[in-house]
Amino acid sequence: MPRTTPRLSALLLGFPLLLSACAAPAAEPQRDETATPHGYVAGAQENPEPQTGLLTFNKETGEGQLLSLLTGDTSDAGTSGPIGAAYQDGRYALLTTAGGVQVFDTGAWTVDHGEHKHYYSAAPGLVGTAAVPAAGAVAGDGEAIAVFSTSGGYASVFRHKDLDAGNVQESARITSTPHGGLVVPYEGHFLASVASAAVPAAAGGVEVRDTEDHTVLAAQDCPGLSGHATTRVGMVFACTDGALLVTEDDGAFAAEKIPYPDAGAGHPPASGLAHRPGSNELAGPAGEDGAWHLDVSRRTWTHLPTPVPVVAASAVGDGKRVLAAGADGSLLALNPATGEVGAQVPLLGAPAGDAVPQLRIDASRAYVSDPARRVVHEIDYADGLRVARTFEVPAADLMLETGL
Repeated sequence: MPRTTPRLSALLLGFPLLLSACAAPAAEPQRDETATPHGYVAGAQENPEPQTGLLTFNKETGEGQLLSLLTGDTSDAGTSGPIGAAYQDGRYALLTTAGGVQVFDTGAWTVDHGEHKHYYSAAPGLVGTAAVPAAGAVAGDGEAIAVFSTSGGYASVFRHKDLDAGNVQESARITSTPHGGLVVPYEGHFLASVASAAVPAAAGGVEVRDTEDHTVLAAQDCPGLSGHATTRVGMVFACTDGALLVTEDDGAFAAEKIPYPDAGAGHPPASGLAHRPGSNELAGPAGEDGAWHLDVSRRTWTHLPTPVPVVAASAVGDGKRVLAAGADGSLLALNPATGEVGAQVPLLGAPAGDAVPQLRIDASRAYVSDPARRVVHEIDYADGLRVARTFEVPAADLMLETGL
């Protein structure tokens, strides 16, 4: 039987390594110079950080101003005439007017790819008007915007890709009946309100429609529907008996009710639901006796008593804070875990007409509008509600935080 010497064994073992070392280096993969960069948006500039700003309006005149929170620069947001309400969907601000919904490009937005984000900017300016009669609630999901006609009983749908090209044109229509309703784009479908049987002029439930306006989930009960909020768990609607949560999983839709504990225990229902975008906690005023906090992940409501009635409330989403604007002009931080008032500071002027303070919350700051004094306060909510900056604006009846 042949024998191999130790020296020869070592040479044989090293032979593959020698071949590898002598082999020609592998060619680098060819780059496609014509490929579209990930996250690219035509006509926009990509930035290393969010291009946040404040968009404020005078409800009576429509006068608006866009203020950069990074540079302090301001620009005219145009005059549109009286404004009923201001909504936001990505880069676009949607302003309801007597002639329809004016679409204003704020010139700043964030594209969220889950594991990372892209921050874009472009020149702000008016895109055009969505001529929807008796335009009421407006809602969007970053790809489509639905404007509900309360007199026509339908929602006109406008696609972001059309607005990006400067075209305000209806791409689809979701039908209902005339009532104070809304339609919310969600996961390639539309969550459409249906009129209440008891009060036909009001919304009393929600059903899911596809892009062809066919029903894919029958009407789910939501009496006194008064608003909605987008969370990572699903879409939440405020009802007089709690909240309605609509979810989607691999194309299948489901709904569940999150009732108030003990049927509300005598407390008024939340008059709306607000939160930091991207979080799963919501909050809203509870009549004259505090605020409601909803943890959507846990499916739990918590009533938070306050020393004064609150006119606006929103959840930070950290499990520790709900911010509320008191009727006495104070700003409160409420702890949803303990029910305690963690801080209360004087902040706002006396009420001015029907304009109430508005709260906008991001990852590190809150912005509180003061319509009476025509200012917006930037609040460090993690530092005892410290006022970090105060911005003077032409008017603060309506306020949006842009660039998120």
